Amino acid sequence: MTQIRSSVFYDCSKLRNILGVDGFELEKSGFAPKIVSFVNYFLPLRAKFLSESYVAYENNKIQGFITLEKDEKNRKRLKITKIFLEENAFDIGKLLVQYVVSRYCAMGAVSYKVVVEDLRTDLLTLFINGCNFRNTAKEYLYKLESSFISERDTSSPEGFRFYRNTKSADVCKLYNSNINSCQRLSFLRNKEQFEPDFACGISDRISFSYVLEDEQKDKIYGYFNISTYNNHDYILDFVLDNSFEVYFEDALLFISNCLSKRVKKWNLYIKIKSYFVNYKVFKEFCESKGFELMKSSCILTKDYLKEIKENSLINSAKIIFNDITPAFKTKTNQPF
Repeated sequence: MTQIRSSVFYDCSKLRNILGVDGFELEKSGFAPKIVSFVNYFLPLRAKFLSESYVAYENNKIQGFITLEKDEKNRKRLKITKIFLEENAFDIGKLLVQYVVSRYCAMGAVSYKVVVEDLRTDLLTLFINGCNFRNTAKEYLYKLESSFISERDTSSPEGFRFYRNTKSADVCKLYNSNINSCQRLSFLRNKEQFEPDFACGISDRISFSYVLEDEQKDKIYGYFNISTYNNHDYILDFVLDNSFEVYFEDALLFISNCLSKRVKKWNLYIKIKSYFVNYKVFKEFCESKGFELMKSSCILTKDYLKEIKENSLINSAKIIFNDITPAFKTKTNQPF
């Protein structure tokens, strides 16, 4: 009988032997020292600061592994970041996904997201057909070529500065206003998602952000978040206001200069998401510069409910017809 439990540190070697997972993938899979992970396990959902992992096993043999974490500091939206399964283990994968979904729904989670590479038809079938996830958007990952930096002036462009948390409301407004209207419900963010967690200093993910700002008008036109798990491979997640796409090249040069001041050797991967209104401009730019497309993926989502604000018109019962109208009158002198 297949059972599921939280993963522990020594599962790393077992996974490498049984599932053929290499060390580079495992180092980002949510393993943490025993004491830290133990504390994180018992925290409420809003206070968790580490990713969490679970394994499915039978007769002391690991058959599947899954990792999930809060999606960009959203307290009620979780992202499945890793899933490893044995061959032909559709039922095991379905069991793992259903387990974590049920567990975190009981803790208050209302939405789940997973990014699956287009080539992984087995995982797409698992999540879409087996677990009822929706194919909501596309995500493209490009690698910044070193030649792009060497051919340009090393001086930093103007208008870019380090992001301050006092601008979280402005950045949130910028982010949400550039999402396609038909996809807005699945990807809307609140301003708390652009503020650091209280335990960011001990998180397994390091991130820092910059903005493109017109200081005279006190208006932000771009937001750039850079994150890493190993201080070598950095991922750029960004939004640029519509009609300000021309600053994208300057942004890449500025970020490259900032990374060079931090570490000697680095790789920068650029995420482009199709739910932004101007994503095609950035995709065409990367292709024109010869950036390597590392992978193309589907963003799958599963939503259980949508929260209603307290001042909503439909948050309580309403009497629509408070008087008897002709449509509801009956003849009292007519026998029944």
